[in-house]
Amino acid sequence: MKKAPVLPPVDMETYVPAAITVIRRARAWPGLVLHERQSAVRGLGGEVNYPGGIRQHVFYWFIEPLTSEVNIHGKVQTLNYYPGEARFTPAGQPVAFRWSGDVHLLMLGFQPWFFEKVAAELGASAEVPVASNYRKLEKEHPACALMPELHRELECQGGNSIVGEALSRAVAVRLLRDFAELPAQRPAEPAPPIAVLRAVELMRKRLTEALTLEELAGVSGVSPFHFARQFKLATGHPPHDYLIRLRVDRAQELMRDHARTWTLAAIANESGFADQSHMARHFKRVLGVTPGEFAEAYRRE
Repeated sequence: MKKAPVLPPVDMETYVPAAITVIRRARAWPGLVLHERQSAVRGLGGEVNYPGGIRQHVFYWFIEPLTSEVNIHGKVQTLNYYPGEARFTPAGQPVAFRWSGDVHLLMLGFQPWFFEKVAAELGASAEVPVASNYRKLEKEHPACALMPELHRELECQGGNSIVGEALSRAVAVRLLRDFAELPAQRPAEPAPPIAVLRAVELMRKRLTEALTLEELAGVSGVSPFHFARQFKLATGHPPHDYLIRLRVDRAQELMRDHARTWTLAAIANESGFADQSHMARHFKRVLGVTPGEFAEAYRRE
């Protein structure tokens, strides 16, 4: 029997559950999206299921009280949220929610690359376990304390990108301090976080080109040996594997935008792969499905 293709993650920027509507103008900055959402019809409750997870890391900050069931692989836990409390949902991991009462909340979404960039600056991994959905962050939590200011940015004019990015980065830092394992001390002769960021920037800029370890280390200002060690410490992946994952992510974006007009060969070329077969091999390794299965599942969803 043919195995059913795995559904790709939902994009919170474009997906709004039927039971909820965006009630104010959303804001978006590079790597970030901010939505205020509320129940479309009062008093009905609702549910959502993300079998492929959410594409962004999402911080839910509750403006009104809500009772919600969190279902992860069949394990259900009920949480009661009060105004000012929050929940964090990491990207790309299956989870379902059911709620009773009226939804009114602020959603701050981090693109994975933005979250990874902040984690790299802290010398931490950006990996957050899906079980974090079971944890309620109290109103006094440092990340929750920053959300009222972000909420006000939905109404302000001028300077939103500066204030929004600064506050969102601060929220990400508070979450990583809480959920990620920060290193107890810096290893000997470490490359500064900026070295990793420069390498990632070069990877994104020259995504379709062949990049050597020496080139990446050169732009980072450290030796290839120390660069490779620090890059894996900061991102969780060796430099070449991280570059492949960036290309797979780019291929997913192109499939979503041009699946009906571009061939897979064209998408492979534009994503930096040698050919369609090269893309298919790494697509399967990274995501567990072939490009064709991904496109089919996305069209059906």
